[in-house]
Amino acid sequence: MAERAGAVRRAALALVAALLAPTAAAVTVDRPWCRTTSEHFELITDLNPRRSAELLVSLDRFRSAAYALLPGRPATPAPVPRLVVFKRAKDFAATFEFPNIGGFMQPSLTRSLLVFGPDRSGRHLSAFAFHEYTHFLLRSRATVNLPIWYEEGLATYLANMTIDRDGTVTLGRGPHALLAFLLRSGEAPMAQLLEERYRLDWQRADLANVYTLAWGLVRFLHHAERPDGGRYAERIGTLLAAIDMGMPSAEALPASLGIAPEALPDLMRDYFNSSAAKTVFRYPLGDYQPPPHKRECLRQPEKALVLADAIAPHRPAAARRLYNEVLAAAPNHVEALLGRSRITADPAAARRDAAAAHAQAPEEAAANVQLARLALAAATRCETNGADCERHRAAAATHYRQALAAAPNRADANYGLGVLELLEKRPATAFDHLAAAHQRAPWSPRISYYLGEALRQQGKLRRAAPYLRKTAAWHPAMIWRARANRALDAIGVALEAPARSADGGASGQDGATSPPAAPE
Repeated sequence: MAERAGAVRRAALALVAALLAPTAAAVTVDRPWCRTTSEHFELITDLNPRRSAELLVSLDRFRSAAYALLPGRPATPAPVPRLVVFKRAKDFAATFEFPNIGGFMQPSLTRSLLVFGPDRSGRHLSAFAFHEYTHFLLRSRATVNLPIWYEEGLATYLANMTIDRDGTVTLGRGPHALLAFLLRSGEAPMAQLLEERYRLDWQRADLANVYTLAWGLVRFLHHAERPDGGRYAERIGTLLAAIDMGMPSAEALPASLGIAPEALPDLMRDYFNSSAAKTVFRYPLGDYQPPPHKRECLRQPEKALVLADAIAPHRPAAARRLYNEVLAAAPNHVEALLGRSRITADPAAARRDAAAAHAQAPEEAAANVQLARLALAAATRCETNGADCERHRAAAATHYRQALAAAPNRADANYGLGVLELLEKRPATAFDHLAAAHQRAPWSPRISYYLGEALRQQGKLRRAAPYLRKTAAWHPAMIWRARANRALDAIGVALEAPARSADGGASGQDGATSPPAAPE
């Protein structure tokens, strides 16, 4: 039993402990990387064929087992994420210069990205995969936004799922030993955890403790009995709905579950010291067939592009070096030109690369979207609404429409054209495009804001309010929460209800309908 507890504790720590390998300035692409694709995944990895196939099947079984346990409803059609998986932990750490985490999920209007490797001893790859894939599934479901403490806790809770050979799913295992230490030592900052709404800081020294505490709280809520004999799990939906509408977690817990936040450490300590904490949930997976898949290995330019696209938001200088390597061998490479354009700060240089890509592939949706984004950004920089602004807006509209002609469901093109239509005072047309973008990216509070504005400008105030409340409650930037709250204030009297979110103020200088400099 002690050996098993130690193994569980090590597995939990591995999910969040510091990766101690030294970082490297350069990103290497000298090993074989291959792509395995199925209906639900695109897996790109330097794992050998056997391990990559095993990982894909374990992820697919996890998807089947976890779907019914998640709040919200699945997006349709189901988006397919790209997974970039490193065989060695030190390569992940060196590539991204992330010493404190083992992986991340990056949502996108086009294709979300999941990147991870094993722990530094080479183990627990499936646990990392389940954790990050849970984030993807949660962000792909339309009905509810989750505070980050619950999302991280649930991701860790599901990452410890096991599926036996006979299809029996077991839930409830996890870092009991570390949690017991935190609760016993008083190092359980519950109030601070409940304040975590939007994101966790990857550089925090106590991140392992924060993740473990989040897991403990989620497990407690899903497994423990209430004093009246019922289960807290029966009211989790009510709790999450209240938080989704803007209520702070510290207020939603007593309102929905009857739990005072200051009482949580003692309640959790008593629960995890009891025999009830040893219980787990088991249920059958049912009939399962491994998905058909195909595998192909990447040539050097494509390996460089995959890694460059993955690191671009985090290490743009390293990504630029990789794009330049590709372009040195193939100056007209469309994907490399577009990648470099997206990370270039100089608008003129960014446009030259995008225009060169468009010249090579005028029907390519990504090239048209990038030119449209740059044109729309140029339009918003205009000091007066003159001929130059009109020219930039017209160019943006043309390229967005060309992108949609090639890819009608493309979310970033629909989003950009929707924003542009709002700028042109055409809210009904704007709504159609923004609704298409929202169907693909329901997690985006910016899309929710513009959907609300499109409805508000049509006079459809009751339909507008929920979208604006989403932004007021869930955009991590105060300026966006303030913008949404001002729009809610403008329709509050008509709705005959308090319109302001509990989370954001109404301070700020720009008006409720002000657009951003350019779409995300």
